[in-house]
Amino acid sequence: MFPSRKSPRIDIVPLVDVLMVLIVFFLTTMQFQNLRALNLKLPKIDTAGSNLIENQIVVSIDQAGQNYLNGNAVEEEELSQVLEETSKLRLKPKVLIVADEETALKYVTRIVDLCRFNGLEDFRLQSR
Repeated sequence: MFPSRKSPRIDIVPLVDVLMVLIVFFLTTMQFQNLRALNLKLPKIDTAGSNLIENQIVVSIDQAGQNYLNGNAVEEEELSQVLEETSKLRLKPKVLIVADEETALKYVTRIVDLCRFNGLEDFRLQSR
């Protein structure tokens, strides 16, 4: 009779070797971009929590960089004094920073720096 044939067998070890070489090649040749260099228009935040909190100070900034404290226009020096005085309270208030979407980032960071400088570390940024 006929000699029995062995069933064909696929050896996957060379396949794994080739795949590993391809993975290493693609990882070494990829160019990673710095995300800070991209021009992105940030979307609204649907999952943002409520900004209704008790014991808060609301600092608003319009497009021109004018500051408002709880709805009243204030200069930066006055705002700094108010933040300094409130930081001395036993129960420090939270600060809600509300900025127009067209407001330059430098105005927002200036308010964040004022809060941190005066010891008010608990602040939030208003989102849409």
